[in-house]
Amino acid sequence: MKKLPIGVQQFERIIREDFLYVDKTRQIYDLISQGYLYFLSRPRRFGKSLLLSTLKEIFQGNKELFKGLYIAEQTDYDWQSYPVLQFNFAEISTKPEELVQNLQQELFRYSQLYNIQLIATNLTGQVSELVRKIADQGKPVVFLVDEYDKPIIDYLTKKQEANANRKILKDFFSPLKGLETKGHLQFLFITGVSKFSKVSIFSDLNNLIDLTIDAKAADLVGITNEELQASFKAHIKQSSVEIGLPQAEMLKGLKLWYDGYSFDGKTFLYNPFSLL
Repeated sequence: MKKLPIGVQQFERIIREDFLYVDKTRQIYDLISQGYLYFLSRPRRFGKSLLLSTLKEIFQGNKELFKGLYIAEQTDYDWQSYPVLQFNFAEISTKPEELVQNLQQELFRYSQLYNIQLIATNLTGQVSELVRKIADQGKPVVFLVDEYDKPIIDYLTKKQEANANRKILKDFFSPLKGLETKGHLQFLFITGVSKFSKVSIFSDLNNLIDLTIDAKAADLVGITNEELQASFKAHIKQSSVEIGLPQAEMLKGLKLWYDGYSFDGKTFLYNPFSLL
């Protein structure tokens, strides 16, 4: 029986350490095939970070990690390797006086990784310069952003700080549309808990496909009842014995407590963290 990946959000670790993985690579392949500029809003603990980690491994061409999974076995995906820049706003300080510095440190870290010297001194210029110079090395860049909205959510009751962070986020994201237009971006995926549609963060990035209530992303993250029944058979059986309930009764309870999410009105999902 495979271990349950409670709190494990790195796809490579899940595969190499033989944790249970619910195969979402069919949905991911469909997205990759149909577009390349995406935004997705989902609740916390819903699998967004694991999704981005999976995308990172796919775009870095690590086919060996996907043995037995849909994208490797049932598609013609070419497994080219692209440079990947990944930013997680949940892992950096969101204090306005520190946010710019932390983002610039991340950009500098990537510039060292790709042997690039950044000349620009402001955040917008550094994002643009980094992506452009990496792409000039031969391959367009994959740009992944997790929990983009945390710098605003952290200050919802503090207007001055929230507005300061909003401007910083706008500076960070504003070059991306131009970079995509010039062919420097291969793929862009941004996730968060909320979509702040009226705060101008994405005003310069108005060509994003919003997957939040799009049917293409109905089961991109979260666990369907079919996935539960297929992937968790051994765990269901063991839990039924430990709890002392018939499996049918236990499944009914799981459905009542954790199967209440739907983003298209048709597909219902268990919250992954709560279920695990």
